[in-house]
Amino acid sequence: MANQVLRTIEKKAKQLLWSLIGICAGKAPSPPKLPLDFNDIKSVLVIRSDRLGDVVLSTPIYETLKKAFPHLHISALVDNAQAGLLTDNPNIDTVLAYDPKQPLNVFRQLRDNYFDLTLTLNKKFSATATFFSLSSGARIRVGYDHKESAWAHNIRVPMEGPTRHETENNLELLRTLGIQEIQSQPRLYFSSDETKRVADIMQQFRNSQNQPIVLVKTGTRVAKWGWPWEKFKTVIEQLLESAQVWMVNGPGEEAELQTVIASMQKKPQLLPLLSAKELALLMQECDVLLCNHTGIMHLASAVNKPVCVIFKHGEIKRWGPLNSSSIVLEERDDDDLSPDTILNALLKMLDTDSFLNTKGKS
Repeated sequence: MANQVLRTIEKKAKQLLWSLIGICAGKAPSPPKLPLDFNDIKSVLVIRSDRLGDVVLSTPIYETLKKAFPHLHISALVDNAQAGLLTDNPNIDTVLAYDPKQPLNVFRQLRDNYFDLTLTLNKKFSATATFFSLSSGARIRVGYDHKESAWAHNIRVPMEGPTRHETENNLELLRTLGIQEIQSQPRLYFSSDETKRVADIMQQFRNSQNQPIVLVKTGTRVAKWGWPWEKFKTVIEQLLESAQVWMVNGPGEEAELQTVIASMQKKPQLLPLLSAKELALLMQECDVLLCNHTGIMHLASAVNKPVCVIFKHGEIKRWGPLNSSSIVLEERDDDDLSPDTILNALLKMLDTDSFLNTKGKS
């Protein structure tokens, strides 16, 4: 009860602080005429300061802008933990990394740069992202029409409308500005070092050319959003009859995975810890990813690989995988999704009969 009261007080305090910021900031400049004339715009700041999947799904914004207007200097402002996702991207000129532990650093970077236009991609209101837009000093500020920040943006995109995929939610800001030639495929770009490391891993762990490779990620950011390990274990042990199974681990997960794998009769391979881009590149080389609804699912979308994903939360139409061969299986408030259902979905995706016929030759 006490914790709930403290959370309520904290929420009210934040609302009051945000209202005071709005009063101090005043009204946004008058909106420019649409469609926007990009001949008068030299520098654009795209703000997506949240989690891995959100940043991956924002990448079509950069490609669309750069292809349509090569003269633009395009900056991306993302959380420090996700900045590596955008390295080597030829459509981005500058990556500004926001470190929540040292928030003043990014404000110095915003102060030291000049921006004509900001795009705040968050369809769900974010005071942090909106504050970055205000701090940029841009004369044109584009964002969704949240009641909390109606004063912050002078081009506001309506919130109403059918549920769209998050890539489309992001791109709707560009359509509002009058941009017609849209690039909708998320995309990551890889360095030679990343390519070499993944090639080395493929050579080290692949023990048969005749079997498909299934990547499995069992962890999730919030425990209640994850499918139980015992069910994953059943799927993995049966899948090992006809495929290679490689386990993906996140920060802090390796020791626990080593322990549970040691207790299995048939054991999958446990991969070393990889960066997000290395993991995406590995997905590109493998056949399918099995995971909960979590950020790495969107890495597969960025390399156009299929996913068998278990949704225990979130809107599928908004956050589902983009590859058309993917399979989404739901398990919401109950516990009725069986290992057999997952296994059959994976075998269907792999067309495993052909691999079973050649198993004896591997």
